Amino acid sequence: MGMSRNGQGIRKERPKDKDMTRFLPMQIKLWTNGELRQTKKHADDLERFYPSVSTDTRTISLNEVFVPLKGDHFDGHRFLREACRKGAGMLLIARDAPEKEEFLNLLESDQDAPDILLVSDTWQAYQDIARGYRTVLEASVVGVTGSVGKTTTRRMIYHMIESQVLAEQSQKNYNNQVGLPRTILSTDPQTQALVAELGMDRKGEISNLSHISRPDIAIITSVGISHAEYLGTMSDILAEKTSVIDGMKSNGLLLLNGDDPMIESWVINEEPDISYWYICSEQNVGRFERDGIPVFWAEHVKADRQGLSFIGRSNLTPDERWPVFLPHPGLHLVPAAMFGLAVVYAMGLNMQEAAASTRKFVASEHRQEMLRAGSVDIIDDSYNSSPESLLSALQTASMVAGSDRRLVAVIGGMRELGRYSQEAHLDAVNELLRAHVDRVFLIGEETKIMRDVMLDDPVFSPIFAGWYETSGEAISDVLDEIRPHDLVLVKASRYYALDRVAAAIVAKGQEL
Repeated sequence: MGMSRNGQGIRKERPKDKDMTRFLPMQIKLWTNGELRQTKKHADDLERFYPSVSTDTRTISLNEVFVPLKGDHFDGHRFLREACRKGAGMLLIARDAPEKEEFLNLLESDQDAPDILLVSDTWQAYQDIARGYRTVLEASVVGVTGSVGKTTTRRMIYHMIESQVLAEQSQKNYNNQVGLPRTILSTDPQTQALVAELGMDRKGEISNLSHISRPDIAIITSVGISHAEYLGTMSDILAEKTSVIDGMKSNGLLLLNGDDPMIESWVINEEPDISYWYICSEQNVGRFERDGIPVFWAEHVKADRQGLSFIGRSNLTPDERWPVFLPHPGLHLVPAAMFGLAVVYAMGLNMQEAAASTRKFVASEHRQEMLRAGSVDIIDDSYNSSPESLLSALQTASMVAGSDRRLVAVIGGMRELGRYSQEAHLDAVNELLRAHVDRVFLIGEETKIMRDVMLDDPVFSPIFAGWYETSGEAISDVLDEIRPHDLVLVKASRYYALDRVAAAIVAKGQEL
C-alpha cells in the first residue's frame, strides 16, 4: 500500500471539493468504445466536461451524463426527453434504440443539444465508465464481500479510518451491478480511501464487480449458504466469493475469515497468487502462527447490555494490544472490528486511534440493535437472517441474558437457502438449546420443520411457545408471554417483518 505505520502515511489534509470531478467527452468515448456525436459548438469547446453521471432523471443535474438503463420491465430510453429538458450534457443511447434518430436529428437543429454517445449496451457502458473512472482515482479501494456481515464490516472499516484519511463508503446497499458503479462514479477525486461493498445474486457478479473496482484490499467475511437458491452448491458459493481476487491489483492484500473452513481449504488448495492475512477467533490462532501467516484476533471478549469489549492482537506486532469497546453487544461486531483493525494496519494508520474510535460506532437499524421497553431488553436483529447470523444472534442473546434473565426468542424463517433450507432450520433447533432459550415463537413457512421437531420431542415442550404464519399473528401472544426483566431476541429474514414485533414490545413500554 506504500504507507508507513502509526499514522505516518496518508492523512487528512485537503478540503474536499466536489466541483473538481470532471468527465471529459473523449474519456467516456474511449472507456465505452462508443460513437460520439456532438454539435459543432460543443465539438469546438476544448474545455467541455460533465460533472457526474446519472441513471435517474428524477435527480439529474445540469450538464450531467445520462445513462438510460434497460431491464426486463423498464427502459430508461423513455426518459431521454426528460433528461434533455433538465439540461443533461450527454445522452448515452443504445444503437438499436428506437429513440436514436430523434436525438441525432436534434444535433442538426439545436447547437445547444446534448452530446450523444451511441453504445451497444447501456448497462455495459455504465459499468465501463465506472471501470474507467476507477483507473484515474488515486483512492485505495477496500472491497468487502461475503455471505454474511458485508454491510457491518464495510461500515466498521469506514468508521475506523475516516478520522485519519479522506474516506468514502458505499451508500445504503449500493453493492450490485448498478450500485457499485454509482459508488465509484460519485467518489471525489481527492478521496484517499473508498470502502466499497460487493454483493451479488447471480453467478459471475463478484468477478465483474472486482474488475470494475480494482480493490487494493479485499475482504471475504464468510462463505455461507445465503443465496444458495440462486447459486447452487457450497462450492459454487465459494467460487463466487473468492472471485473477488479476479480484478485485484498484483500488489493487493486479501483479508480472510480464518474461522471459515471453506475459505481455509480454498487457500490451501488454490494457493492464491496474492498476499493474504487471516482474521480469526483466539482458538484458531496457533496453526496460522505456526505457518508464519499474519493473523489478527480478539481476546477477552465480553458482552452485556452496555456493550461489547475485547482486546485486539496480531502476530505482526506481538507486543501491541488494541482495547476495543463498542456500545452494542452484538458478537457479529467482533470480526467486523478485527477486519477494520487489519485494514488500518495495512494502510499504515494509527491503530490505537482506530481502536478507540469504536466507542462511537452506531449499529445499523435492525442488526442486533439493542432496544429497551420498561425493564425488558430487546435485541432487534430483524434485518435479515442466515444460519451464520442466527448463530451469532443466539450467542449474543445468551451472553447478554446470562444466568439470571429469561431469554425469549422470536425466530422467523431464513429464506433463499435453496437445497440447504431444511438442514439449516433443523440445525437451528439445536442452537436454541445451546443458547438456553427459555421460550421460542416460530414464524413462517420455513420454520414448520422446526415446529414439527419441537412438538415431537419432549425436551422442547417447556420452551416451544407456538408457530405462526406471519409476524402480525404472533404479536399478541408474544406480548402476553413477556415478563419483567426478560431479554427478547427478534430474528428473521426481512420478508417476515419481525421489526413489527420489536416495535410492539417497545410500544408496550412501561407496562413491562
